[in-house]
Amino acid sequence: MSETARVYLDHNATSPMRAEAREAMRRAMDPSIANPASLHAEGRAARALVEHAREQVAALAGVSAKEIVFTSGGSEAIAAAVRGVCDRAPDRLRRIIVSAVEHSAVLEAANQAGLHGFRVVKVPCDSEGRVDPDGFSKHLLPGTALACLQWANNETGVIQPVEEVGKACRRAGVPFLVDAVQAAGKIELDPWRAHADIAALSSHKLGGPQGAGALVVRDGIVLEPLIPGGAQEKRRRAGTPSVAALAGFGAAAEAAHDRLRQEAERLLRLRAKLETRLRQIFARIQFHGQAASRLANTVNFAVPDVSGEVLVIALDLAGFAVSTGSACASGAVEPSHVIRAMGFEDSDARGAVRVSLGWSTTTADVDRFLEVLPGVVERVREGMTDPG
Repeated sequence: MSETARVYLDHNATSPMRAEAREAMRRAMDPSIANPASLHAEGRAARALVEHAREQVAALAGVSAKEIVFTSGGSEAIAAAVRGVCDRAPDRLRRIIVSAVEHSAVLEAANQAGLHGFRVVKVPCDSEGRVDPDGFSKHLLPGTALACLQWANNETGVIQPVEEVGKACRRAGVPFLVDAVQAAGKIELDPWRAHADIAALSSHKLGGPQGAGALVVRDGIVLEPLIPGGAQEKRRRAGTPSVAALAGFGAAAEAAHDRLRQEAERLLRLRAKLETRLRQIFARIQFHGQAASRLANTVNFAVPDVSGEVLVIALDLAGFAVSTGSACASGAVEPSHVIRAMGFEDSDARGAVRVSLGWSTTTADVDRFLEVLPGVVERVREGMTDPG
C-alpha cells in the first residue's frame, strides 16, 4: 500500500494538523514577526498574534482569555499545576488524590510530589473505567493539597464525572485539577461550572501543532511557576513563546470549537458503524468502556488470543495507524494501567487496541479498516501459533 493510501486512526495520540492551523503558522513565520515581549512594531505584531490565539483557546475552553497560560504542551501544563500547588502547600497539606486511570502525565507528576513528602492516593474505577464520585469524595480528607481527575480518558474515551467530583472538592476546600487534554475539541468544556480550579489543554490533540498547550487557571488561584525567569504569561510561565505554534494552536482551537457539535454527531455515526461490524466479525471481541459515556471518536477493543502490540505492527505494515494502550519503555512493553485498573488481567490489557477517529477520518477510512482487519488478524494468529 502506498504512503498516500495510508489510513490514520490514531487521533488521540496526535490529530493531523488542520489547514487552518498550517495557514496561521505560515503567517506567523513571516520574517517581520519578532519577540512578543519587545516594544517595537514588530514585537507588537507578534504579541497581537499570541493574544489572538489566547482568545481562541479561551473560547474553546469556555473561559476568559486572562485565565489562559500558554505552555509547551499538556504534560507541562499538568506538571506546572501539580508542582505549582504543591510548592505553595503548607506542611499540614500532604495528600494528593488521583484516579487510577489518569494519564501518565498526572500520575508521574503526582509521583514526583511523592518524592517530596506527599502521599499519593489512587481512587479505583469500575469495570467500565468510571470513577465513582462518592468514592472519590471519601478521600477528600483534611490534609489534602490537590485532587486530580481527567475529563476523558485517552485510551478508552470514557468521560468522568468531573462536575460531581468538583462539587465535592469545592465543599472540602481542595483545589481541583482537571486534565482536559483529550476532551477539548470533542465535547463542550466549562471548567468553572465543573468546579475545577485548574485545567490542562494540548494543541496537537485537536489538530494544532505539537509543542503548544495551555493551563487554564481560575481567577484567584496562585501557582508557583514551574519555569521561573522573565515576566511572560504574567510571571506564571517564563520564556519567549513560540509565536507560530501558538498561532496554530489558536486556529485549531477555533476550528474545533466551531464544528464541535457537527463533528461529534458525524464521529458517533462512524463509531457505531465500526463497533457494529467488529461485533459481527469477531464473535468474542472485548470492548473496553463501551457501556460508559464516552467520547464519540474512541473505540478500545481486544480480539481474543491476539497480542495488541503485534496487531498494531501488522496493521501498520498494512497501511493503518492505530495504537495500543500499552506503554513502551526501554524496549519493554507494559500492559495498559488503564485496562488493568478496570479489572482485566495483564494478558487482556496487552491485547487492547485503540482506534481513535478525528476531523480527517472519512467513511471510506472506516470501511477500508473493516475490510482489511479480518485478514490481518488471521495472519497475526497464524504467526503467533507457528512453532517455527
